[in-house]
Amino acid sequence: MIELAFGDSAAGALKMAKSMKQGARMAGAVGVIGGMEKDRREIPRYWTGVDMEGGPRDVAALTLALDIGDINTGLYARRKVLDDLFGDFPGVPDALWKTNQHALKRIEEAGGSQEPIRMWISESNPGELCGLLYICHMLADAQTPLSAVYIPGRIEKDSGMVWYRGTGEIPAEELGAFVEYEAPISGLQRGAYAAIWGDLVRENTPLRAVVNGRIIGVPEYFYDFALRANMPRGECRVAQIIGKTLNQVPGVGDRWLFLRIREMIRSGELVEVSAATDDHPYSGIVKQAI
Repeated sequence: MIELAFGDSAAGALKMAKSMKQGARMAGAVGVIGGMEKDRREIPRYWTGVDMEGGPRDVAALTLALDIGDINTGLYARRKVLDDLFGDFPGVPDALWKTNQHALKRIEEAGGSQEPIRMWISESNPGELCGLLYICHMLADAQTPLSAVYIPGRIEKDSGMVWYRGTGEIPAEELGAFVEYEAPISGLQRGAYAAIWGDLVRENTPLRAVVNGRIIGVPEYFYDFALRANMPRGECRVAQIIGKTLNQVPGVGDRWLFLRIREMIRSGELVEVSAATDDHPYSGIVKQAI
């Protein structure tokens, strides 16, 4: 079975979860005991997650960011989107494209071999939902068994509530417990999802978002209202604006918010007081234009 994640973080956590067994000792330490350096010793950490079948080679990462940009001019238009999103990080777009090609090859082969594919989907994450629709469209006429683990928007945990904006936020040790949310995708569902993807492709808006539980096309400035609501009157770091917005608005990614802030600087809505350092793209300081 192929475990399909729509992001590198989720794929990495899945690989770890599928490589560990209950009680196995993990690398590193939880902490140290002893106040003096000479008295300190490591506390070993043991895997407490639910065991998952298979191994890390089952996992494939498809990071196409299908909620952003042009989806009507072929798959290779995705490369430009990845360059736009991650161009500040040398080598990252190339690495993502390589893993995407590997994942797509496996999915295409599954279309012939009928190897089951299980997708990991957060219901509030438009990129992951678009991934689900895309795969159903890609395999619309195949007999490949499809299923999805639908991560709930809110989960009770330790006498509190936890919100996950995407599968990549879930700790590796907790992923095995979410398998109970797996549901098969019927032929009828596959056809319906493929049709929804076709509608989105024809509409081809600059952005796709989850609104009232549905994935719809929206304009590129859709999340700008939230960015503006988190801009103080004085100077502030870009990281502060992005962080507050991420905590308030489900589904949007930090990279898209960063690009929108850059656009606000270009349009004159924001003034760049000091530029970001090369190793911290969000460290720049901005203020609202008077």
